[in-house]
Amino acid sequence: MFKKTLLAAALSTAALSVSAYEVGVNDEYEVEVYGVAAISAVNYNITDNRDADTGYVLENESRIGFRAGTNMTDDIHVFMQIESGYVGNAGADGTLGARDTFIGLGGDWGQVRFGRVLTPLYEIVDWPFSNPGLGTVFDWGGVSGHYDRQSNQIRYDSPSFNGFTFAASTGRGDSSVKDSNFYGASAKYTFSTVTLMGAVEGGSEFKTGDGVDDNPLGTDNFSYIAGFEAGLPGGFGIAGAYKGESLSGTSDKEQDSVSLIAQYWNGPIGVKVGYAVNFDSKEMGIEQDDKDSVASIQVMGAINGFVPYVRLAARMPNAHDDKDIVARVGMEYGF
Repeated sequence: MFKKTLLAAALSTAALSVSAYEVGVNDEYEVEVYGVAAISAVNYNITDNRDADTGYVLENESRIGFRAGTNMTDDIHVFMQIESGYVGNAGADGTLGARDTFIGLGGDWGQVRFGRVLTPLYEIVDWPFSNPGLGTVFDWGGVSGHYDRQSNQIRYDSPSFNGFTFAASTGRGDSSVKDSNFYGASAKYTFSTVTLMGAVEGGSEFKTGDGVDDNPLGTDNFSYIAGFEAGLPGGFGIAGAYKGESLSGTSDKEQDSVSLIAQYWNGPIGVKVGYAVNFDSKEMGIEQDDKDSVASIQVMGAINGFVPYVRLAARMPNAHDDKDIVARVGMEYGF
């Protein structure tokens, strides 16, 4: 019995060694390991209930991913990606596949991805218009009528036509609900140092889940965004966007938002300021007193791939007249 166990162990070790060797010498695929090491300290955790402040936190947004690809034919390149989520406080959020994870086909005609990717509209909302520190308002604040990173999606991205590109996608919202689907498209045009961009997204049975009051069953969603980004002489740059979102069905809601950003770089040191506001929403045509806004300033460096930064943000949550001052100190490094 002991000899059989040793033999089984030896065979298992040999099999693992062969597998590792085969993977190591397989030049047929281009494999890349990449990621971001990112951690920041925040003075306190803001919740809807100010009395529930839990004190400072260390937010660990580190993540890792893997990419691979090879040519299937002279005109078609097959590629894949799997990326983990942010590590989070207890590590539970760092599930492999939580961020963009897909299989794709690409060529001179563009690329199409199948799986979990950003929607065309959210890609613009997220960057550049939710940075620095504007996401609490412009991204997930107020009436949210858009998806963000969504599974069960097919997305096409075009090649550049003299500075013009477009993307289109469709997919499932809640895969457990038969008619929960969405569609979206975006377009960008770059000339000189200016990029104009816009996107739309709509769907049915939006974020239905258990049919809670905020997003009851039978809700349709529609969102749009139009914006620009421009590089100016002397290291300056500006960006701005206007966004509208609406939910219709059992309870009709709509809200408009604005994001404005300016930055200045002098060598490796940069300063970025931003302001975002969700205007008073309307519910069943009646204006609500729920305007909220955030203003922020960030000083950062770009030093041998490291990005240390300090950020101050003044947030005015809805239904409050005074501001929350949030301080964040962090460091990021991409590899």
